[in-house]
Amino acid sequence: KHRSSPVEKANLDEYFDVVVIDEAQYIGNEQRGNSWLRAILGVQSEEIHICCSLNSVRLIRKIIEECNDECEVVYHERSTPLTIEQKDFMGLEDVEEGDALIVFSRKKVLRTVEQLNQQGIKASAIYGSLPPETRRKQVDDFLNGETKVVVATDSIGMGMNLPIKRVVFLEVEKFDGKEKRELLTQEVKQIAGRAGRRGMFPEGKV
Repeated sequence: KHRSSPVEKANLDEYFDVVVIDEAQYIGNEQRGNSWLRAILGVQSEEIHICCSLNSVRLIRKIIEECNDECEVVYHERSTPLTIEQKDFMGLEDVEEGDALIVFSRKKVLRTVEQLNQQGIKASAIYGSLPPETRRKQVDDFLNGETKVVVATDSIGMGMNLPIKRVVFLEVEKFDGKEKRELLTQEVKQIAGRAGRRGMFPEGKV
């Protein structure tokens, strides 16, 4: 009764009772944005829910209204507070159980995992090009407590709900396919928001 697919493979040929398009702020992405535009304009349904960050609302609303369709904006509040820690993070010796350490290359992920292993800390590795089966194993290890820490790229910000207490940015620059640049505010929020899963922790820390 339900189907799920990457936005690039959204089915435009069938009619659905309800369609949910997630992570629609990526409509502004130079490489993948056209896939969200195609889905928003092309899916066949009376009721479409488009989930996105605040900075994309104006653009998406304009697209919908130019099609003479009705648009209602619903704002959702985060259910647990997100707190910025005031103490300095001095290095891997300050790692705590439940941390997600954020870097921006596969090489850096693997190097950091190895450094943690040398300290006797077991860590899961998550990055974009990881095969699905391997990714699932890394996630399961963290969920089951077999690893105490996650080392990940920004891929952790997309559709992953893990029991993360604290997000630590070891880097604040990423290569976006064209150049190395500082993270955008919304990218920081997307990743930092992984901390403090509702029902598991009273707050998230970053």
